[in-house]
Amino acid sequence: MAETLKPIVFRIGNELYGIDISYVNAIEKDQDIVRVPNASSSIKGIINLRGDIIPVYSLRDKFKLPQSPNPTKLIITNLPDMKLAVEVDEVVEIDDLQEDELRDFPSIAANRDTAYFVKVANTKGRLILIIDIHNLLTASETEDAKQLMEEK
Repeated sequence: MAETLKPIVFRIGNELYGIDISYVNAIEKDQDIVRVPNASSSIKGIINLRGDIIPVYSLRDKFKLPQSPNPTKLIITNLPDMKLAVEVDEVVEIDDLQEDELRDFPSIAANRDTAYFVKVANTKGRLILIIDIHNLLTASETEDAKQLMEEK
């Protein structure tokens, strides 16, 4: 069976990234993010989304990019133990990628700090880095996120 992928494609800065839509619960905007002192640097805070307390994760911090002055969107993802809101600059589209458009992430660029990149899509004249949402957080970030949900 041919490998296919249906990612939500989003932009951070000038680059495109994707997360498999099967792990996405919702896309939200205009959420009040409550900052949490002493949390991991990539955990921006928490939101209350329809009664659920959800940690907000900043990919800009993860990728060591400067903060954007523009409004952001939140992609609400489902992880095995919790929901996680991933902050992005813009949601571009939902794409249907075919096997011939997908390549493994180059091993020369792979290390423990990029382990969450699993594929590269070459489609419509652009490259999209595909993120494995399950490997995005470090062990300490996962623990911090779980503690934030328990404390609030």
